[in-house]
Amino acid sequence: MLGFVIGSMLGGFVGIATMAILQIFKSSDKDSEKFFV
Repeated sequence: MLGFVIGSMLGGFVGIATMAILQIFKSSDKDSEKFFV
């Protein structure tokens, strides 16, 4: 049961992080290119 809770929390965090990264890519491609280069 505890493993399921931890797994769901990690999954939610990964989902939020992925959404945030996608938002950064959508909002400013030039800035993200500078950041990753």
